[in-house]
Amino acid sequence: MKPFITLLALLSFAPRSEAAQFFFEKDASLPLVYVTAAFKGGATQDPDGKTGVSSLMGKMMLRGTKNKTKQQIDLALDAMGGSLDFETRAEFIAFRGMVLADQLPNFLSLLAEILTAPSFRAQELDRLKKEEISSILNELSNDRNLARLRFDETFFKGHPFSKPSNGKLKDLKDLSITDIQSQFQKLIHDESMILLATGSAEENTFQPILQSIRQKRPGAAKTQSVPEFSGEPGKLRVVIFDKPDRTQTQVVIGQKGVSIRHADLDALQLANHAFGAGGFQARLMVELRVKRGWTYGAGSNFRLGTTPHSWKVSFFPKNADTPAAIREALRMIEDLGKSGLTEQEFENSKKSLLNGAGFSFNTPAKRMENRLTEILFGLPDGYFRDFANRLSGITREQVNTALAAFIRPDRLMVGLVGTAKISKPAIAKALELPESRIEVQNYQKE
Repeated sequence: MKPFITLLALLSFAPRSEAAQFFFEKDASLPLVYVTAAFKGGATQDPDGKTGVSSLMGKMMLRGTKNKTKQQIDLALDAMGGSLDFETRAEFIAFRGMVLADQLPNFLSLLAEILTAPSFRAQELDRLKKEEISSILNELSNDRNLARLRFDETFFKGHPFSKPSNGKLKDLKDLSITDIQSQFQKLIHDESMILLATGSAEENTFQPILQSIRQKRPGAAKTQSVPEFSGEPGKLRVVIFDKPDRTQTQVVIGQKGVSIRHADLDALQLANHAFGAGGFQARLMVELRVKRGWTYGAGSNFRLGTTPHSWKVSFFPKNADTPAAIREALRMIEDLGKSGLTEQEFENSKKSLLNGAGFSFNTPAKRMENRLTEILFGLPDGYFRDFANRLSGITREQVNTALAAFIRPDRLMVGLVGTAKISKPAIAKALELPESRIEVQNYQKE
């Protein structure tokens, strides 16, 4: 199967460094084509007080063009045997679609119309806002989702990473058509687009959509780079997002992470696999679940971006076990920084990651997504494909040196969704902190 083909410009009058980037891999195994049109930007580009506007903008684009209503778009996609969805991430937005191969020209024509001539009808915005508000309320009823959301909003307060991709209830209610149009003018431009496709097609089939974007939406996105977060706590911070009548607590412990381009990321990913991402063999699961039975699950993960985002540990004990579980997790994090991985942990995790490395690029769809990440975040071509080679050369000493520099117990935040009157005094006692050091926020507060 041939590698991705880079086509930086299809129009003779467009400088090669300025046009949308295009990546295609032919795959004739099925009569289908997968297409992604991504744009640099995302939730971090939502103006203060207007969180969720990028998400609403993209979803509104699927709800009508100047020539088609939402119903006509939906019917057209059905007739093609196709689908088209939209997602918002912190630093990019993406339209992801699939269509029968013989309907690809019609699909691309519709996609070009959606990207260049959205109608942004007020009636559709009213409907969509009601749906989005209902969806957010549903998400907030899930304590695990709530813990992660409130952690980011609190830890990153005042920074773009604090903005939830689907917005805040208080902001969504006031978003207007003018706000949506302004975000469209800000984000949707030729120079910021990355078009990727894989399937049973020929690459020249994509020329019309690239030409349309270049002609109708020329220029670069009017976005700002995400500044590095500098508001870490100077000492351990504990925040309870108070929700009445909980019998179980959702706990998130985290600190500032590293950027996706950090020199030690591979070593830290190996360490994270051993500590909390390696299933039942991971240290967190062994200590918190297998040995002590405090939680059904426990894990840790990096969230990555162009600038350092976060590294988080999460678990969900019942109320009675919460204080001891938090104390033990904090001890384990501190020990990870001081002592690093054991030889056995290092060897097992390295072997596991090497054995699974090929699965990250073993299908055209995965390779397409990898290439998107490489472009969006400034990684070299083949970054994911070369992971195993990079990992093979990493030593335990390198991993433990990276951990010692990275882990900062004094900069951790503990965030938990639970019932404060039950949890606060017990956690303060377990952590040997005065109760005044335990912050309490209403779980509904945005």
